[in-house]
Amino acid sequence: MSWSLFRWTWQLDGPLYIGMPPAGSLNRTRLYVPARTLWGALTAELSRAEAANSVPEYETVGDNLKDRYRFTYLFPAEMISGKWVAWLPIYCDGEGLRWKREDGAVVTDRALRRRLLSTRPGTAIDTNTDTAEEGSLRETECIEMHWRPEKDGDAGPVAMVGYVFMKVAKAKDRYPPERRRIDKVDTLFVGGDTRSRYGLGRLRRIEFVRSDNVFGTSMEINAVDLLRIKSDFVFAHARFENGEPAMVGALELLGGWDRGSLRGLVQAWQPGSRSSNGAMKWTIEGNGTWKADSPPDSVAPPAAS
Repeated sequence: MSWSLFRWTWQLDGPLYIGMPPAGSLNRTRLYVPARTLWGALTAELSRAEAANSVPEYETVGDNLKDRYRFTYLFPAEMISGKWVAWLPIYCDGEGLRWKREDGAVVTDRALRRRLLSTRPGTAIDTNTDTAEEGSLRETECIEMHWRPEKDGDAGPVAMVGYVFMKVAKAKDRYPPERRRIDKVDTLFVGGDTRSRYGLGRLRRIEFVRSDNVFGTSMEINAVDLLRIKSDFVFAHARFENGEPAMVGALELLGGWDRGSLRGLVQAWQPGSRSSNGAMKWTIEGNGTWKADSPPDSVAPPAAS
């Protein structure tokens, strides 16, 4: 057994909302799609596609995806000179969070949000009076389907770019069964307020090609059960089991619902955080988070944001 790596691109066919802790009456969105969110959407679509007329086996399909596939986070991308180029988060000393495009362009977090996000107002209705319920007025951030141009010019479409590893029997197989299985799904509904409510989060796959790197990082993919990436920056939430490494970035408490129970509360470094001791080796886990192989001893304070 070995691993094959593919880069895929999903274009937005509807505004995208990936929830995070709100700020007052503003429901904020992440600018990326976590691997766990992507896994959940794929599990739902594959379960229905493979069930035919029977009951979808969500748990079985989900466990199989965790065993045979590894997903990276999806990051926003725009078309530059005929190619989809992703924007990646990076924390810089004394500057906080910045976004670096794969071709080298760098902007502030605020500048990227201005080009990418809009807000939608909403409120709850009091059924007794048929008026807005007191205290329920809110706005929801969404990633829009088109980029807001920096200057005069066309507002190009927004896509989300990431990678998928597949555990295959033949490494040189150009179209392995694992790839054929994923090919069943060319449309996903991701994030909050999807098709069952407000129609947000529709993604359409427009590119699915082989790759030999993850956002330009070097890799070790010979091991059957482990995938290692060597990188200064983490492009996923990163956690540590033994001690804390010297990192620059921001910490976040992660958790998720699993069969009705809140599980997995862990402290992790946010995407874009980096090691202050140079490139480190990270193992990609089944839920898409990265884990440090051999963390240093000290911790650097988070950069100002």
